Amino acid sequence: MFERLRITPLAAIAVVVAACASAGGGAGPSQTAAPASALPPTAAPTAPSASGTVPLRLPSASAVPVSASPATPPVIDAAWAQAELTDVATGESFRIADLAGKAVIVETMAIWCTNCLAQQGDVYRALDDLDSDRVAYVLLDVDPNETAPALAEYRTRNGFTGTYVIAGHETARALADEYGDQVLNPPSTPMILIGTDGRITLTDFGHKSSETIVQLVRDHGA
Repeated sequence: MFERLRITPLAAIAVVVAACASAGGGAGPSQTAAPASALPPTAAPTAPSASGTVPLRLPSASAVPVSASPATPPVIDAAWAQAELTDVATGESFRIADLAGKAVIVETMAIWCTNCLAQQGDVYRALDDLDSDRVAYVLLDVDPNETAPALAEYRTRNGFTGTYVIAGHETARALADEYGDQVLNPPSTPMILIGTDGRITLTDFGHKSSETIVQLVRDHGA
C-alpha cells in the first residue's frame, strides 16, 4: 500500500501559481512595453501658485486695445448761439456755441422783471445740486433800453454768478425768428436748454422749480 501524500495549504498555493506561469508564457513582442522615448510628448503643466490656483497667462502690452479718444464737442450752429456776446462782469467776448460739450441754461430776462429774478433764484438753487464743471448759465437781457453797466450792477447786487450779457438786436431777432416773439417777453420766463450732445430745447413758458430744472439739465446730459 502506498502511503497517502499530505499536501499543506501553502504548498497547494505554490503549485497553482507555478501552473499559471507555465500556461501564460513570457510576454510576446506585442506585449513588450514601449520605451519612454516612443511615447507622445505631453504638455508641461503650469505650476500652481502658492494659493493652489493656476495663474492666468496675460496678453502682452501690445495686444491690449487702446481706448478711444474723447468725443469731439458737438457743433451748435443756431444763429443766436453763433452771435458774439460780451460778459458784463469781465468784458470778455464769447459765443454760446463756444460752450459746446456742456449743458447750457439760456434765459432771456430784464432787470425790471420780478418773475425773472424769482426764476434765477431757483436756477441757482438747482446749480447747487449739479456738477458746476458740466453746466453753464447764460442770461440774455433782451430789453433794448438796459445797459451793460446796469446789468453788471444787478448781478453784483443779487450775488449772482452766471454769465450776464446784453443780447443786442441781432441775437434777440435770431431768437424770435426761431422760437417766436414770446421768447423776448421776460415775465413769461423763457428758458432754452442745450444738451451736452448739442440738442436744443425750448422749455415750457412759466416759472420752473429748482427740482424741475435739475431734472431738465440731467435729461440734457449733465
